[in-house]
Amino acid sequence: MSRALSALGGMGDTAGGMMGTNLDDLLSALLAAGVAIAAGFLIGFEREWTQALEKRRHAFAGARTFTLVSFSGALCALVSEGALLVAAGFIAIGGLAGYAYAIEVRDSDSRGGTTEIALLAAFLLGAAAGDGQTLLASAGAVAVALTLSLKDEVRHLARALNETEIHATIRFLAISVLILPIAPNRGFGPYDALNPRELWLMVVFISGLSFLGYWLVKAFGARQGTMAAGLVGGLASSTATTLSLARGVRDHGAPPRAAAAGIVMANLVMTVKIAGVAGALAPPLLPVLARPLGAAGAVGVVAALLLWRRSGDSASAALSITNPFELRPALMFAGLIAVISVLSAFVGDRIGETAVFLLAFVSGLADVDAVVLPVSRQAGAGALSAGSASIAILIAAGANILAKGAMAMVVGGRPVGFPVALSFAAMIAAAASAFLLWR
Repeated sequence: MSRALSALGGMGDTAGGMMGTNLDDLLSALLAAGVAIAAGFLIGFEREWTQALEKRRHAFAGARTFTLVSFSGALCALVSEGALLVAAGFIAIGGLAGYAYAIEVRDSDSRGGTTEIALLAAFLLGAAAGDGQTLLASAGAVAVALTLSLKDEVRHLARALNETEIHATIRFLAISVLILPIAPNRGFGPYDALNPRELWLMVVFISGLSFLGYWLVKAFGARQGTMAAGLVGGLASSTATTLSLARGVRDHGAPPRAAAAGIVMANLVMTVKIAGVAGALAPPLLPVLARPLGAAGAVGVVAALLLWRRSGDSASAALSITNPFELRPALMFAGLIAVISVLSAFVGDRIGETAVFLLAFVSGLADVDAVVLPVSRQAGAGALSAGSASIAILIAAGANILAKGAMAMVVGGRPVGFPVALSFAAMIAAAASAFLLWR
């Protein structure tokens, strides 16, 4: 008797499991269909609104057609075990769109094929939703609708760009999107100190900052543009920003004091970034670094604002920037980083771990992040005391600021180098005083 009851209970559990599975499948199918309907309606509504705005009497497809097409794509994916039905549906929709396009082109020579291509995209997004890729379908529908709605903006941008700007944009995309991902991400050369991907990333940083600075100056003018470039560039690479802004003074006639303000601003951002990285990797470092970096930052804010305000008289100087993308200076700077990286590895190998401060100074001349990251990790793991790690980081930051002050003087000349050097000297003095007084 008990065995029979147990068997019946097991059969009930099996039936309940099957019912639960069927219910989950039904809910998933309904969700996919709902997402497909919403995606198709969003794209179709944009097309119908645009067609009404352009006062077209006859439209190939509107909100209802797009909704049905996207829903059809979801059904094809849901009821088909493979991709055969989806492919057949896509061919059918493509044939319908092609036939409609041929008829409309016959009546109007200026007819584009955007709506027809959007219809094919709506079918594929519906199929993606039916395949369970609901996030992809939702995001894709928003992206397609946004792209369709930017017709006038794209036309205006295409007319506003000159040939040099178009070529510069394509070259920048080539070095960042094509070359950077395939660059080997491992050490080569002496001491494995040369990492091709990291070196090429510096090339992308420097070129990108020059590119960004060009558009900021073009959009906001020399005075506001250089400050914005310094603020944004400091988040990526304060060294690259310093080089870019100093070259702007030398080669393109940028206002020296505005460029100096941007350089100080970039290095002010660097102090904030150092505190954030060190505090995240080793929380005990943050109280030790907060006072000297805070003092340096406060002095940097005052210096940047004073330089920016005094740049008003010269900020109207016309810039003669003819090429927003220049690769040669970026390659030269990456080569310098490579040389200093090998020297830093050589010092660490020959002198040993006791040379952490000397190594911090030498490495900081090239890149302060090369010191902050490993030293903070060692402090977080207990391999290095918080006091020694903090001193090493401050030495690296000071060396890095000294190197950038020299860079601004050599590249940009005295008009930009002298105010930068004074500002940096004040920042270093403030940091040293704060560290010694509150140790």
